[in-house]
Amino acid sequence: MHAFVKSDRPRKFPGLEIFYKRGQDPIIKLMDDAGHVEETLSIDKWNTDSLEEFLTEALQQDPS
Repeated sequence: MHAFVKSDRPRKFPGLEIFYKRGQDPIIKLMDDAGHVEETLSIDKWNTDSLEEFLTEALQQDPS
């Protein structure tokens, strides 16, 4: 995850916010438009490519 965060890849995802919490394993919180957490996923074992692929799918804008 360190490689993803330190690269330019996060800039590709305008809806992505990164927060650091000392001692906490990396997680993703998927939120609805109102800012409520809908799902929390542990991404500790994910590689950079898997994370980027997931974010590409998860952060797609609704065309309607």
